[in-house]
Amino acid sequence: MIGVIGVSHKSASVKVREQLAFDREEADLLARRILSGEYIKELVILSTCNRTEIYFSAENICTNGAAKIIHGALQGVKNFSEDIQTYLFQLFHHDTVRHFFRVTSGMDSMIVGEYQIVAQVKNSYAEAEERGSIGKLFHRFFNKALECSKQVRMSTPFNRGACSVSYAAVEKCFEQFCDLENRNILLVGTGDTGELVLKNLHKKGCRNISVTNRTEETARKLASEYSCNVLPFEQLMDGIHTAEIIITSIAGKEPIFNAELIQPHLNGHEKVLMIDLGVPRNIHSNVSDIPFITLYNVDDLEEVIAMNAERKQEYVAVAEAIVDEKVKEFTNWLNGQNLAPAIRNIDKVIDAIYEKELNAFKGEFSDDEFEQMRKFNTHMSKKLKSRIVRRLKNVSDNGRLTEYVSVINQLFDKNQ
Repeated sequence: MIGVIGVSHKSASVKVREQLAFDREEADLLARRILSGEYIKELVILSTCNRTEIYFSAENICTNGAAKIIHGALQGVKNFSEDIQTYLFQLFHHDTVRHFFRVTSGMDSMIVGEYQIVAQVKNSYAEAEERGSIGKLFHRFFNKALECSKQVRMSTPFNRGACSVSYAAVEKCFEQFCDLENRNILLVGTGDTGELVLKNLHKKGCRNISVTNRTEETARKLASEYSCNVLPFEQLMDGIHTAEIIITSIAGKEPIFNAELIQPHLNGHEKVLMIDLGVPRNIHSNVSDIPFITLYNVDDLEEVIAMNAERKQEYVAVAEAIVDEKVKEFTNWLNGQNLAPAIRNIDKVIDAIYEKELNAFKGEFSDDEFEQMRKFNTHMSKKLKSRIVRRLKNVSDNGRLTEYVSVINQLFDKNQ
C-alpha cells in the first residue's frame, strides 16, 4: 500500500500550513518516529511553502491503521491543536499516485505549471535516501513522477509567464511601483525561492538590490552573478532603513520582522511593500498595521496566479492527459509487483503438493508409467495454476485490490 497524508494551499491557509512546516531536523525526527514500527517501510517528507505531505509505503496494515501511525507521529512532533486535524487530507493507492504525479508536474501548484516544485521533490527524495527510507517501490515511484514532470514541461508552455510564486511576487512589485527598476529593494534569503525572485527582478531591469542571508557566502555568490549589493545579516535593520521593497524567503520557525522591531528603522518612505514568501511566515501580520506598509504573504498572490491560470487553461488538458498516461504505466507496474509474490507462492505450493503426492506412488509404477504420470501432473498443475492466477487477477483488479492478494498469500503460504 502507498499513501499520502498532508496539507496544501488547497486545504489550508498559510496560518495552518506554517504549523505543519518541517525543517530538516524536525523532518528527521518525524521520520524516525514513523519508521520505528514494523508497518511503514518507505517514507518521504515533502515540505514547501505551499504544502507539507508525507508519502509512505506500508505492509500488513490497513489504510486506517497506517493513517493512525502518521497522525500520531505528526501530533508527537508538532503538538498541534485538534482542529488542525480537520485540514489534513489523506489518499491511498491509485489516488496517491495521481496526486503525486500532478504535484511533481506543477499541476497541483498555486501557479499551474511552476517548475520550482521539481527541485523541492528531488531534495525531499535525497533527504529520504540519507535516512535510508527509500526502497525499490519509492525509487520507481519518484523517478516515474519526475519523468512525468519532464514530459509535461516539454509538451506545454507552462514555463512562460508566472510559473512560480517568485514570479508572482515580482509582478506584485511591478503593480505597486511602475518605475520598479528605480526602487531600492532588499531581498532576505537566497535559497531557491530567493534566487528566482532575484532572477525575475533582474529581468525587470532592477539594479538597486541588496541581498542578505544567514550564510553570507551564498549571498555573495548570487550578488556576484546578478551585480547586487551584499548586506551582512547582522546589519539587516540597516537594509530596512533604505528599502522600499522588502521580499523575504528565509527558513525559520518565528518571524524575523514585526511592527515593533522595524518601525524605528523606517526612514519615512511614502510607500513600502513587504512580500513574505516564507512558510512559516517571516513577517508578523501586525506589520500591516503600519499605515504606509503593504504586506503580502504567499496566499495573497492568488490574483496574479488566477490570471496566469486563465491564460494557461488551454494547456491543462494536454498536461492532464500526460499525467493519466504516466499514472497508468506506474500503477500497472505496481499492481504487477503486488501480484508477483502471490503468483510465486501459488507456483511453489502447487508444485510441492504435486511432487509430494507423485513421489508417494513412485514405487507402484514402472519407470515409463511413472514418467507418464509426471507429464500428466505437470500438465494439470499448469492448468490449475493458470486458472487460479487468472481468477486472482480478475478479483484483485490486476493486483490493485491488495486485500484479495493478501488472502491468496495466506492460503498459499509455503511455510505452513
